[in-house]
Amino acid sequence: MKNCLNKKTPVLGLVFFMTISLNSWSQITQDYLQFSQLDPFGSARIQAMGGAFHALGGGVSSLHLNPAASAVNTNSKVDFGISFGGRQTKSNFNGVENKAKDNFLDFGHAGGVIVLEQINQNSPWRKLSFGFSMATLKNFDQSVAASGNTDFGLSNYFTNQAQGTALSDLQLGTNETLGSAYAALGNTLGRGAQLGLLAYQAYVIDPENETSNNISYISAVNDRRKQNTYQELGGSMRQFNINIGSQYGDDLFFGLNINSHVLRYARSNIVSEDAVLANSPLQNLTYKSFERTDGEGFSLQLGAIYTPGAHWRMSLSYDSPTWWQLTEESVESLSSAILINQGLDNYLMDPDVRNYFEPYRLRTPSQWNAGLAYVFGPHGLISASLSHKDYGGGSFSNDGSEFFQSANSTIENLFDQSISARLGGEYRFGPWRLRGGYWMESQSLKDSGLNDNYGCSYGFGVYGGG
Repeated sequence: MKNCLNKKTPVLGLVFFMTISLNSWSQITQDYLQFSQLDPFGSARIQAMGGAFHALGGGVSSLHLNPAASAVNTNSKVDFGISFGGRQTKSNFNGVENKAKDNFLDFGHAGGVIVLEQINQNSPWRKLSFGFSMATLKNFDQSVAASGNTDFGLSNYFTNQAQGTALSDLQLGTNETLGSAYAALGNTLGRGAQLGLLAYQAYVIDPENETSNNISYISAVNDRRKQNTYQELGGSMRQFNINIGSQYGDDLFFGLNINSHVLRYARSNIVSEDAVLANSPLQNLTYKSFERTDGEGFSLQLGAIYTPGAHWRMSLSYDSPTWWQLTEESVESLSSAILINQGLDNYLMDPDVRNYFEPYRLRTPSQWNAGLAYVFGPHGLISASLSHKDYGGGSFSNDGSEFFQSANSTIENLFDQSISARLGGEYRFGPWRLRGGYWMESQSLKDSGLNDNYGCSYGFGVYGGG
């Protein structure tokens, strides 16, 4: 397989222009939202209570919500857990509804806290705690399927991408292979020219005139198409933190997290079209692509918990932006079935070339969190938290790249501030624990007409003492 280095250029996310009716989402803004929004995470107890754990502390995995949680512990401890979850995705394409359901099993969290009691009896600093933990902040495993008839098909998409590329660049020279031409275009003219090459060689697009300097193209077919799309996502986002916490006086706890992040994200697309008309010259067209993003990031968290009395708990914490360094790679192919003299000619354009894009940086938005909880002695507790995140405040960068400057303007114009609220409770009787929670996040897209995100959770546990 050959390799080529590509600059990041705007290419529309094929599945998403068919399944989501927004302001022409680009793949870059889809990725931005994927890497900025987190799943409910933590121990089974935290997730069962809807993630409303900012003011409580105690558990090792709660360090990722509020770093002051380590200082609330009275004893050193270790903790780990496995997460099992599922997603159901609905899509609507020109009135045709589709559903896809996915389940995933992941190593949810692990870590430990060491608590050092007061050494200097004359100091108001009562306790010092140190922690290290890992948590899966997001699991990307998900599939999206859509099908329906359309007047704007793949041939129209490839036609738009080819505009501005000279016909001579889409024709193979003597002893030139599809792979070598594809790699050369990736290194010089970019993604649009690469897609134009595949489409021209598969007889999907035609030049307006046959001169070598032609730069205008038309679709080889403009009739109605039956389109089937399938997208599969995979990977995860994990956070590793080093924590230090302390207790001041009887009722004030502070904490700091230094976080390292690891990202593994893969996306596979298959878009297939069949002719609605029996005599259409283009009977079938299938585009396949696979993209992978890997990255490492850094962030900080500061937090405090205040316990005025035996029952109330209050908290405030700040999550800094996460500063990511990302790399991408992709492969793709295009196949067509052309009707010629009542027979089918099949063409497979697989350049067998892996595109490597220049590394770039991403800064995801910061977040403020406030929490309030009430503990009913040994009988249970109720807890709530409120968070604020400005999704329009993130940005991409790559040494003055015009594309990323344009993407940042799109992010600022497309995304809005978002408020998330979480409410959870736990009822205790003997060793048994019944838990429930609810969470809601306001829509992060401006004027989208989409509903807010919300969900509920429940669970039970057994307390073994200690």
